[in-house]
Amino acid sequence: MHITSRYPLRFQLIQRSNGRYIIRYYDESGHRRWKSTGCSSKRDALRFLAELRDHLDEPSHRVTLDQFAAEFLEYAKGTFAAKTVEIYTRLFRTLSSLFPNTALTAVMPRQVEVFKAHRLRLVKPVSVNQELRALKAAFNTAIRWKLVRENPVVDVRLATVPQEPKAFFTPQEFQKLLATIKEDWLREIVLFAAATGMRRGEVLNLCWPDVDLERRYLIVRTTPTHRTKSGRMRTIPLNDIALSMLQSKTPTHELVFTNNGHSILGNWVQHLFKRYVRKVGLDDKLHFHSLRHTTASWLVQSGSTLYEVQKLLGHSSPAVTEVYSHLQPEHLQSTVARLVGNLHRT
Repeated sequence: MHITSRYPLRFQLIQRSNGRYIIRYYDESGHRRWKSTGCSSKRDALRFLAELRDHLDEPSHRVTLDQFAAEFLEYAKGTFAAKTVEIYTRLFRTLSSLFPNTALTAVMPRQVEVFKAHRLRLVKPVSVNQELRALKAAFNTAIRWKLVRENPVVDVRLATVPQEPKAFFTPQEFQKLLATIKEDWLREIVLFAAATGMRRGEVLNLCWPDVDLERRYLIVRTTPTHRTKSGRMRTIPLNDIALSMLQSKTPTHELVFTNNGHSILGNWVQHLFKRYVRKVGLDDKLHFHSLRHTTASWLVQSGSTLYEVQKLLGHSSPAVTEVYSHLQPEHLQSTVARLVGNLHRT
């Protein structure tokens, strides 16, 4: 049964066999869309239709994806870390190429699926999921700004990521790498990163006011030049190696680690580090961030609990730390051994 609405050029109210009404309409791009009213009453369905019409005719409906991207990226630059802004920039650049001149409200789950499939042909699933999470967050902002009513990413599943252990250095590999690095400043940064589990940006932006040698700890916090990944501050206790390294340095700059008094670019550290990894002949999967995995892996192997590792590294949730649980076979062996006494009684 079809009932033509009072907006015949763009909208059509249709009663399905189950008695509920749905709306068929055409967006500004001429694409046909469907929207469930969730109503069995014609009066309620027409009221829903009127609200939908008013929403689609609002000025916000004329905001394009590109316009939103430009405004959102300006907002992101003052809100998120530079690396996060890079993710958003890459994300919107891809969306713009796939869906040029598209209204923001015209982005539906189907378009997100197209984006997902396109990216899976180019990058790893973990990177695609990172971009999908970023897109979901961006649309949540669009909802908060009253530009859209629904988030099209909500119903899109993340890509399946093959379970792979995190790559980390063995003690022998790490010592071999250190012995190969010629630059004193780079060797110092590599050793300190492994001794503390700090991220590359956290090490390079560490400032002397955040170091307390007497009480043997340092503070990782957002600074004018660096924003922490979670945006939260955390305290890291200093072991003997990290403490000795800091005690041996003479502060000549606000930053703890410099190259002849100059700040060090993260990309240059990454490039040099990778060059030495290949020179030594180690697994090409190893990169600077692998030092953080190395810290976590060595701690777990030496008996530290996953909770302790989570707090030290500043993981956002226990699930992030659980990727190292496979390194606790001896601990788990002693755990299941406790069942033996009870089993013998059966």
